[in-house]
Amino acid sequence: MGSCMLFVGTYRDNEVQVGHAVFALMENLKISNVPTNQVSLTGLDQENLNEMVSDALCLYPRICKSLSDIVFQKTKGNPFFVLQFMQSLQSRGLLQYDSFQKRWVWNEDAIRAEEITGNVLHLLSSKMNQLSNNMQLLLKVMACFGTSTKESVIGYLAESPEYSDVLNGLEGAISDGFVEMDAEGYI
Repeated sequence: MGSCMLFVGTYRDNEVQVGHAVFALMENLKISNVPTNQVSLTGLDQENLNEMVSDALCLYPRICKSLSDIVFQKTKGNPFFVLQFMQSLQSRGLLQYDSFQKRWVWNEDAIRAEEITGNVLHLLSSKMNQLSNNMQLLLKVMACFGTSTKESVIGYLAESPEYSDVLNGLEGAISDGFVEMDAEGYI
């Protein structure tokens, strides 16, 4: 019987030069007649980004096109960056739900003036630096346990004097989307 293996490798084409080992690996696989598939992922184009923003804000695409255009300029269509940027706008009051108009509203000039880096990591680290000490402690502790942490572990840690504040950060971490609860505990 033969054996099978699935290997998935990823790289950012704008960060890898032609002489990189990943290209040598792909060439060796090709020479060895190993079947491979290469999938290139790009950011959203302006039309698809506008559809995404339109769906998220429950507005017609023509109404939110000006916002979508600004978001595209700032994020280059990177879906993850778009999500983080939009959440950042909302949390800082630049994107708000107006209960009188019964729809989302925004200040285009203020959003356009935003100095946003092209680096998603910088945006996330800025967001994390604004978290309370309790939430930061919780996230640091959970990171030590990998991708998931059992509820009993959090409970046990909360009983120790050093980590007694982890429960105080849990609710905020869940509501801010840093942590989710599943049947096993927290992810």
